[in-house]
Amino acid sequence: MKNLLFIPCYNDTKNCEKVLNEIYKLNDYNFDILIINDGSENILEFKSKFLKIIIINLKNNFGIGHCMRMAINFAIKNNYENICRIDSDGEHNPIYLENMFSILKHKDFVIGQRNIFYKEKFFKIFSKKILNFFINKLFNLKFNDYNCGMMGLNYESMKVISKTNLINYPEPQIIIELCAKKLTHQTINIDQRRRYYGDSSLNYFKGLDFILVTFLYILNYIMNKK
Repeated sequence: MKNLLFIPCYNDTKNCEKVLNEIYKLNDYNFDILIINDGSENILEFKSKFLKIIIINLKNNFGIGHCMRMAINFAIKNNYENICRIDSDGEHNPIYLENMFSILKHKDFVIGQRNIFYKEKFFKIFSKKILNFFINKLFNLKFNDYNCGMMGLNYESMKVISKTNLINYPEPQIIIELCAKKLTHQTINIDQRRRYYGDSSLNYFKGLDFILVTFLYILNYIMNKK
């Protein structure tokens, strides 16, 4: 069974290298790695005799939605049966990957649900809570975290998303689209860590943009269904 790990990277090359070193130290890994460096200031290079790594350095920044769809199309074209994604900043511990790929043997997709034990900014907490409430009410779902970038899709789920124009913040969209197709899923609790270096890209203005873009997607989705 061919598995692919996708790591999107934007101005996080130093963190990404640490994540790759963590993966290298895992006792067992049965996946290749695709990194899409999304127009970062620095080119990413990482050589390993033991990890099969494909690195695509984009000249411009296209956003995570574009890179996610690009990775899924890459996986389909190269006959990967499953794809999992973790972020490059170090917040997602690679120790969960083995379990996630294992879940995809009997579920169509798996979604991380984060346990956060450190203090987050108020706006970040508020945006997540209001998003969870509205999506669960509107679509009769029961997820408690629509923002987690740690997720996995099998081939059936990849085919659905490959035909979808993903927004800049695609995590809620992916969940809604796959649940609408009645695909089976499982959630996995993960303990989120602090990022290794630097600050989160989701500042006040990015957080506001995230809410607006997501709600515009939801409104458009509902109107098209009607």
